[in-house]
Amino acid sequence: MEVIWNGFLFGLLLCILIGPVFFALLHNAIEKGFWAGFFMAIGISLSDIIYILVISLGVSSFLKDENFQKWMGGVGGLIMLAFGAYYLLKPVPRQKVVQLAAHQTKGIRQVLKGFLLNAINPFVFLFWLGIISKVNLSYGYQDNDLILFFSVLMATVFICDVLKSHYAGKLRDLVTVRFMKIMNRVVGLALILFSIRLFSFVFAGFEV
Repeated sequence: MEVIWNGFLFGLLLCILIGPVFFALLHNAIEKGFWAGFFMAIGISLSDIIYILVISLGVSSFLKDENFQKWMGGVGGLIMLAFGAYYLLKPVPRQKVVQLAAHQTKGIRQVLKGFLLNAINPFVFLFWLGIISKVNLSYGYQDNDLILFFSVLMATVFICDVLKSHYAGKLRDLVTVRFMKIMNRVVGLALILFSIRLFSFVFAGFEV
């Protein structure tokens, strides 16, 4: 029960962290409906699982290389900057088209979107590296306990993301052209700010 409880608590911690994926997930669910957010949550979870496996299998020494992290942070910053500019400049269709777009969800595309947006952020790697280090050092979990811990953690995160998509999707009926313009600007600015944070992370030698 202790392993399950700790996995649940760490899952809640990850759920309340506000990052670019948080804004993108809510925006997706409001604009395109619940299933867009659901499939995007799958992509986010897949990228998290890969990070956990990579770090746990001992490849973290390669990923901790400063040059590799600078390259990853620079590429991630450019991608987020491009996403931010897209949302800022994205035209908003007439009201009828906005409502229709909610039913035009391509699952694979949303999975890839969630996967890439989460995977290219080096802070996600550092977060998982910190959790795995703490679990190994503080709790001493081994094999089955580690599997149970991360299974509960990831299940908690995924359920929370699905709930975010569910309740954000409920706002679809209240969406107007003006509301979508505001949402696009907020998401665009948020992604640009996160890209600036990544660039500062790279150029400051990881001291920010």
